Amino acid sequence: MDAVEVMVHPEEVMVTYEPILGAATFQVEGYMVHGRFRGESLTPFFYDDDVPLEYQLDIAQRMEQLAAAQLRDAKPFVTFRCRSEWILEEGGEAFLAPLRELNFPLHRIYVTLQGTDLVDVPRLSRVIQYYRSYGLKIALDFAESTSIEDIMTLAPELLLVDLGTMIEKKTLSVTYPNLLQTMEYIASKLGAPLLYKSIDHIGQLRYAWQHGGRYYMGGLLGLEDEVPQREIKGMGVLAQEVPSFFLHDQKRLNRLYELEFELHRRIGELVQSGKWSRDKKDEWIQFIAPKLEEVFVRYYITDKTGFQTSANVYCVNGEWRVDNTYRGYNWSFRPYFIQTMAAMDVRGRGYLSGDYRDFSSNEVTRTFSYPLPDGMFLFADISEEYLYQNRLLD
Repeated sequence: MDAVEVMVHPEEVMVTYEPILGAATFQVEGYMVHGRFRGESLTPFFYDDDVPLEYQLDIAQRMEQLAAAQLRDAKPFVTFRCRSEWILEEGGEAFLAPLRELNFPLHRIYVTLQGTDLVDVPRLSRVIQYYRSYGLKIALDFAESTSIEDIMTLAPELLLVDLGTMIEKKTLSVTYPNLLQTMEYIASKLGAPLLYKSIDHIGQLRYAWQHGGRYYMGGLLGLEDEVPQREIKGMGVLAQEVPSFFLHDQKRLNRLYELEFELHRRIGELVQSGKWSRDKKDEWIQFIAPKLEEVFVRYYITDKTGFQTSANVYCVNGEWRVDNTYRGYNWSFRPYFIQTMAAMDVRGRGYLSGDYRDFSSNEVTRTFSYPLPDGMFLFADISEEYLYQNRLLD
């Protein structure tokens, strides 16, 4: 793209509208505004260091005027892209003043910053607070590539997560679900909805649905258009696919609850067999381990405050071994420990944890915990193979 041509012929700048679907309504609830010049994206122009900021701001203003004219009488929100440098110009007025002149409800506008292009975040945060005083909201694009410190400092009202690098679930990187869980956690702390973009296939949509997506956009759902579309194919896609996502996950959770009850029953029977002894914990674990070897690969016992009172008993190539390394360690610092103990105390039975990756074996596991007599508690790690075979992973 010839940047000079854009500056000389701003009247040829056009906008397109990419629809944003709501996860709750299955309706178009917003639009992301894109700039075009003679059919080409204006993104290179906006990030060309040879183009003075005032010219970039002029073109951005034209885009905002065109979009406001089209969407003024509609209800959906709109996202306008904005560079950090634009907001910092003239104490924020260079970008803000044209927005105030649009005769457009400012509370429907998300000023969208790119997380990978932030500068002078402390100062940026102060200017953003000024913007909020006018009702404007802040969105942060590429949130998954932005430092957590910057996200928390800016405290955006909307987080955009790009699923464009994600491939089919069967070959998905093991780190990707963890990344989405992190985004979900940060969004919950901020009270900011998640918008998943670049959704081009069902696998991506399922992950967006599973990981707290409030809004969706991408080629699978609806393409950008010169006219803001209210009826798009994605509405039908959501109506068809979301119920199947729900039923699939419900069946998996049913299997987990059934497993929890079954493990509680089996271990309870082994406790009642008369072999349990507070003074011979290691021997008791070695007694029960072969009887449950299709499920568990490691056991240990703690008291109610988290001190490990037994050895680790674990399986290697079908052989059960005893490791005293961790006897006397206190595990109460682990985030799940208090939650697990409280759950067993209130429910009066065993508790099955969520899945996680064990730091020593690097395998995915779930831990089943059981309240033993004499104030002791059994912790047993389920094998990754068992979880996969029984479709018990998220």
